[in-house]
Amino acid sequence: MPTSIVGVHGIAQQQFGPNQLKGQWSPALRDGLEFAHRSEVGEPPLGIAFYADLFLRGASDESATKGAADGEASLLSEIEDDELADLTAAVTEVTGEEEFAAAEREAKASKGFFAGIPRALLPVMRVMDRRFGASAGVLYLGELRQVRRYLRDAALKEKADAKVREKITPECHVLIGHSLGSVVAFEYVRQNPGHQLAMLLTLGSPLALRMVRSQMPDSDYGTADGLPTNVAAWTNIRDQRDPVACAGDLKPWWSGVTDQYVNNGNKAHNVARYLSKQEAGAAVLAALPGLVPR
Repeated sequence: MPTSIVGVHGIAQQQFGPNQLKGQWSPALRDGLEFAHRSEVGEPPLGIAFYADLFLRGASDESATKGAADGEASLLSEIEDDELADLTAAVTEVTGEEEFAAAEREAKASKGFFAGIPRALLPVMRVMDRRFGASAGVLYLGELRQVRRYLRDAALKEKADAKVREKITPECHVLIGHSLGSVVAFEYVRQNPGHQLAMLLTLGSPLALRMVRSQMPDSDYGTADGLPTNVAAWTNIRDQRDPVACAGDLKPWWSGVTDQYVNNGNKAHNVARYLSKQEAGAAVLAALPGLVPR
């Protein structure tokens, strides 16, 4: 069966592989399709564009074996001044300077908080956790650091983009990007104007963040026309409590985007919870009506 749907994953997947991720994505998307169609649907023709191995540290890297090395927290070590400035700007963009200043004062007065996290990041962690719940700060900062590295490390970006291009064949009509994957998927669209897509589906996307957009090669691609010219429709789905998507809707940037909202419960950023929603299934079915029997 041709792979007419390709998913582009988000951060912290370097301990997995494309087959494992497909095992998570495919049943969740199938549920979303069935909720939308209100009847049984076969296994979706889904492939996974996998690039996370590029972020995997070697066995000799001591920092990769300490603490929560397999999770988002491992992304929060060894921060430099320019990176800290970008991350702080991204947080104040969401929370406002007054709230962030209060978190800074609290962090300075704190004796113990977030073991293993650089003290400079404590205000960010505090303010995001207060806003979005426990561990939101770790998720948010891990996301932004990996997005930032993807956009600023030209060699890594070229390799990641090549891996995505290799997976997306002309038979692909629906491109799904979750988290960092929405930025990577957008870059595929920008770099391949000759590939016409019926649907770009973004889930839990940070594309509305100024910090992210300011570092993209051409964040204005498609804005003049409302959508990239090689995308027939773009649906952006977010849980409004998802810290990664906390900058808001994409419609202010691309007027042709359809923004929709879901409730993912206590795992607001979880990709399976996004994919299993009726809204995700309906977006895919609108682009690929032939997936279900008439």
